Amino acid sequence: MLCWISTCLLASLLLPNGECSDIIGGQEAAPHSRPYMALLNTNGYRCAGTLIKADWVLTAAHCKVNSSTTIKLGVHSIKAEDTYVQKFKVLRSIRHNYDENTLDNDIELVQLSRKAKRNKAVKILPLPKKFNDVKDGTLCNTAGWGTTQKNNTQLSDKLLEVCLPALSREKCAAMWQPYQITPNMMCTLDASGKKDACGGDSGGPLICEKMFRGIVSFGPVTCANPERPGVYTFLTKDYIKWIKNEINKKTNAIN
Repeated sequence: MLCWISTCLLASLLLPNGECSDIIGGQEAAPHSRPYMALLNTNGYRCAGTLIKADWVLTAAHCKVNSSTTIKLGVHSIKAEDTYVQKFKVLRSIRHNYDENTLDNDIELVQLSRKAKRNKAVKILPLPKKFNDVKDGTLCNTAGWGTTQKNNTQLSDKLLEVCLPALSREKCAAMWQPYQITPNMMCTLDASGKKDACGGDSGGPLICEKMFRGIVSFGPVTCANPERPGVYTFLTKDYIKWIKNEINKKTNAIN
């Protein structure tokens, strides 16, 4: 059964770069060690995103960003007061051709209401310049404020990290039958069933070999299921072209 998107999709993922550790079973990230992380909240529905320009965040289309969404940068603990935290409204959001049935093209651009002030807690994560498939077994990592235990909707107050090995698209597709794993997707899997990203982490970045390669998209109903890989939107050359074109259109329109 698919999860993490819509109602079931309260079990999404998210990934950045740093030490390898668990979100399920969890370890806290060093405060502000992932300064590109964005926290999105839409009427209580939590997602993550990645700051890719001073006023643009990349996230998952299924997060359904709208005018009521608030976006925060520089967050480590959600509850604690932190002078680094910057809060934004949404100026506009642009979805790709997202298909809610196949979950393909799960990618969305969000323009912030103003440019972020960059400092040690708020920085841009560069878009990838290579588009080859991530090799099977390559260690990738992520982080998020999502669920910390299987079958539990309790979300984390602090940013947690996880390290996961990439799984080839062919192996992933075989494990997700009859659901389709498209060329726009990539996967990770911890065969022990002890590590995973989970609900509330959707939209965050997957980083492999220090490069931004994917966006947390969907996975099984129960996180850390060794028989169902986590699935991410793969940042293809076409997606990067789309991102740059959309940003340029909006920038030129303002100028």
